[in-house]
Amino acid sequence: MRSLSFYFNLFYNNRFYFWVILFSIFPLLLVGTFPEYFYREYEIGYFLVFHNVTEIFSVIVSFSIFGLGYYSYSQSRNPHTLFLGVGFLAVGLVDFMHALGYTGMPDFVTPNSGNKSSQFWIFSRGITALVLLAAIYIQPNKQYKLIKEKTLMSFAFLLVVIVFLLVIFYNEWIPKTYEKGKGLTSFKKNAEYVIIAILFLSLILYRKADFYTSKRQLQYYLSAFIVCIFSEMVFAVYSSVFDVYNVLGHIYKIGAFYLIYKAVFIAAINDPYEKLIHANQLLSKEIEENKIYAEMIRKSLREKENLISEIFHRTKNSIQLVRSILMIQASDFPDDKNIQSIVEDTSIKIQTMSLVHDHLYANKDLSEIKVSAYLGSLVDIVRQSYPPIEKEISVEFQVGEGSLLLDTAVPLGLIFTELLSNSFKYAFPGMTAGEILILFFVEGDICHFEYKDNGVGLPIGFDLGKQKKLGLSLAKIIAEKQMAGTLSIDGTQGFQMKLNFPNNLYKRRV
Repeated sequence: MRSLSFYFNLFYNNRFYFWVILFSIFPLLLVGTFPEYFYREYEIGYFLVFHNVTEIFSVIVSFSIFGLGYYSYSQSRNPHTLFLGVGFLAVGLVDFMHALGYTGMPDFVTPNSGNKSSQFWIFSRGITALVLLAAIYIQPNKQYKLIKEKTLMSFAFLLVVIVFLLVIFYNEWIPKTYEKGKGLTSFKKNAEYVIIAILFLSLILYRKADFYTSKRQLQYYLSAFIVCIFSEMVFAVYSSVFDVYNVLGHIYKIGAFYLIYKAVFIAAINDPYEKLIHANQLLSKEIEENKIYAEMIRKSLREKENLISEIFHRTKNSIQLVRSILMIQASDFPDDKNIQSIVEDTSIKIQTMSLVHDHLYANKDLSEIKVSAYLGSLVDIVRQSYPPIEKEISVEFQVGEGSLLLDTAVPLGLIFTELLSNSFKYAFPGMTAGEILILFFVEGDICHFEYKDNGVGLPIGFDLGKQKKLGLSLAKIIAEKQMAGTLSIDGTQGFQMKLNFPNNLYKRRV
């Protein structure tokens, strides 16, 4: 046997439905048990006010369900709520015609009667039951060819027009539902029982469905079916259109429609917005975490930049220290011109390499330096090392705003200082003025460097491949081996050198 705790847990897990059933059955028990106290028939004037209020409320709720399902579809793309919404548009219109055709209301096209309003009622309840049953098979996250706004709207209005024509103009085609003095016909009662059976089947199918967005939505749907069933049961037994059972049936109907509205509202509005709010909260949390990580990265980057700047600074100092030691050593041989010349040339090369680190240390970008500023500083170094005596040598730049990485700037600087030193020392003998032109530009992935002077040029028969001195031979080796470039020299009319090299041979390090 099942224990007491089993039944307690069963009740606890389904307590919501228990209270819905209790509140639905309690009024019927009172009226059925104590009819002398609770059963009564109301005057038509009083009942008509109540009836109009409840029916108008039902119509408003039906149109609200339509508004939720129809106008949220463009964002939610939920065919389930769209179908329910358009279905309840038809229900609301037929309910409105039921209210207009009720006994005591001004004639709605044809004379009003209990039979006329009951026929509208049966159509309305039948459409409600069929819409709820059909909606079970329409998945919220699946798209259907026929479940489109215009298609459903056309079908809904066509259905309403058919109901209107049948009840108003072709009433004889429909079995009677109410006879004055006799009450409900057997057709009306059987139709209500069929509707109850459809609702009960829908209750079972909805209970097994798995497409609900939340437990609350399922509770609202199942509770709506329960209340609808009680409402149809009442309308299957009343004997007067103005009695207390009619009142209870309309109250149940209001409650059922409200529960369906809540279920559609959850699916169409509440749950999507809750998901959006939850997603926004997660996004905000992620943004805050990203801000923290970004600050950590910026802090780490600043530390690395400071470290690299310090390395550049110390590298420059170390290179200058080597130059100073070399100069001190050379001072022991003041009369040896070969040693002094070698030391001077080496000193310029050391300063060329040191100058790159000096520019990088002073620059915000620790990976590259401006070509114009770098070459201009090298001109100053060479001019100080080999000051022209009794002659004016002008240096013109056509460089622009090009930049070079460290790995390319150093070899280019060594080549440039070698050429510039040669021009200052040898290009203008016996001349009072000289001109040097430096061009640099980038075209695609290729850098173009050109050096010209209007000096005496190279000796006749000059062969770069046979040179034993380091100067131009070093420039050729650096250009071809280290820079992967091509170098050409012309010394017939002055001196001219062209160097083309790729600017993507090395990658940024910082």
